[in-house]
Amino acid sequence: MSKRRRGEEDQSEAPFSKRRRDSATGGPVDRLSSLSNELLLHILSFLPISSLGVCQRLSRRFNALSGDSEIWKRQYYTQWVRPRARRLASARRLSSSTLPNKTEYSPKVSTWLGHGHLAGNANGKATNWKGQYRLRHNWSRGVCRLSEVEFPPRPDPPNLAKLCAGFVFTADSAHGLRVWAAKDPAICLATAPFSEQDRSSKFCPTALAVCDLQEVQEVVVGFEDGHYKRYIMNPETSQLELRSCHTGSSRGAITAMALSSPYVLMVSHDKILSLHYLDSEQQDSANPGEVLPSQEIASLKADNMIAPMTLCLRKSTFEIVATIVYSFFHIGCGWSLGIQELHFSKDGQQLESRLTSTVDSQYGIRPPQSLAPSARRRHSATAEPGPVGHPSAEIPVMPSILHKQPPTSMSYSHPYLLTSHADNTLTMYLVVSNSSELFVRGGQRLWGHTSSVSTVQVTNRGKAISVGARGDEIRIWELEMAISSLGTSRPFNEESSIQVNPEHEHKEEDLDLRVDVDSTPKNGRREIGGLELDSDSDKARESLTPSLHECVGFDEERVFLLREKTVGTQLLECYDFT
Repeated sequence: MSKRRRGEEDQSEAPFSKRRRDSATGGPVDRLSSLSNELLLHILSFLPISSLGVCQRLSRRFNALSGDSEIWKRQYYTQWVRPRARRLASARRLSSSTLPNKTEYSPKVSTWLGHGHLAGNANGKATNWKGQYRLRHNWSRGVCRLSEVEFPPRPDPPNLAKLCAGFVFTADSAHGLRVWAAKDPAICLATAPFSEQDRSSKFCPTALAVCDLQEVQEVVVGFEDGHYKRYIMNPETSQLELRSCHTGSSRGAITAMALSSPYVLMVSHDKILSLHYLDSEQQDSANPGEVLPSQEIASLKADNMIAPMTLCLRKSTFEIVATIVYSFFHIGCGWSLGIQELHFSKDGQQLESRLTSTVDSQYGIRPPQSLAPSARRRHSATAEPGPVGHPSAEIPVMPSILHKQPPTSMSYSHPYLLTSHADNTLTMYLVVSNSSELFVRGGQRLWGHTSSVSTVQVTNRGKAISVGARGDEIRIWELEMAISSLGTSRPFNEESSIQVNPEHEHKEEDLDLRVDVDSTPKNGRREIGGLELDSDSDKARESLTPSLHECVGFDEERVFLLREKTVGTQLLECYDFT
């Protein structure tokens, strides 16, 4: 018998090898898993948002890598920072080396215009860039979660409310001053009831102002008899402390207040505008319930001032600027706005008083800078047609902005001045105030509402919230994009305003950016501390009738509205975009 060859024996006894999944057999090749995390992060940084959402569902490793903070920081810069930088005139003048092109990313805080507080980590905490991107994405789509706190029927419902530094402050004669957490409005953090003397005399709070200091919040409440009280809110201990009580300039009710510690600006019912200084040394030496005389810096008497009106108080390094904006009727262009600025030194000495109006802006012209301030204010009303090339020859016969009815509300946060009207529109003005002059630059009508606009509020960064008369239409405005169209016939882009719709479920197939709604009982309500929290917005809106409501305030995460549900019952609505 012949011997077998060595090759034949090895071939018969060798086990079958596993089939390799390579390109030759048609199977997929996993080349990414062998790469390091650094290389994968670099690859993921070039992917769009939709692809990042897909990668988060692949594995635990890709879920952690695609959620890396630096990747979302780059996405945030590309989507929200870079477009704003390109719109600013100052940014367009920068060199290409300072401001990168569309595809480049810059970690320098100087290029994060309007977002440097996030990029710089000034608070010492790491920024959650994915959360910030989701927050801005929800704002741009109007996607939010609605929760409602219903105040039980009382003889005096809480008719005053302000939002400041993550806290909602409410004041009423029945409960006094109360503080609520903005993250959960059903939680009452602190309460400071008014004295028994105020309650027996039926002195109701008529004005409320809040100021955010470095470590505490300062609150000033104005009352019906003309006096006001100052409180301090400590966020760490959640305590409200009455510091002082002062007498006002008159015995009339305080109707409006503006606070910039240690100064408070107020207007009384008898149309007296006064600026007061809150002396901390005098308050510390006095008893909490002792009524102290007010240290009045200046006082003005208004002969004709028609509501609505708004106050603004701001401080600089060397002076204090108190501003009052009011409405008046002009024969040529209908209802207009008057702006008066009072400049004071730190020691209370009045430096200058300026006065201007929106008449020239409504006609689409700007007062010539060569005129004296007194003549410039009367330029639009007294100027006669002149030769070609003379500024007075450019005055049109008919105004470009004509208001036949007074504004329903107004809001001023320097330099933005915004008014709402009953004809479903808003009007934006840009107030220019420097060391030599005060004037209003242009005017622009804003379209987008389908009903009368009842209330509006704007910040100094150009973000505004407007609410319809029925309360079912809330719109978000980015006024910075409308600056280029001021004083021109080009209408403001309607797409720049976004309607808030909490019932709208935005379906994003590639990346789920929706907000998870908290679980509630089957009836949709839960009662906490004598209050009722309603998360069923459909039922709540059915019971709501067109009534009085106001914008309490808004920040980067939430919008708060206070509306009257029925007689004696009010709702505090929280629109959460987180």
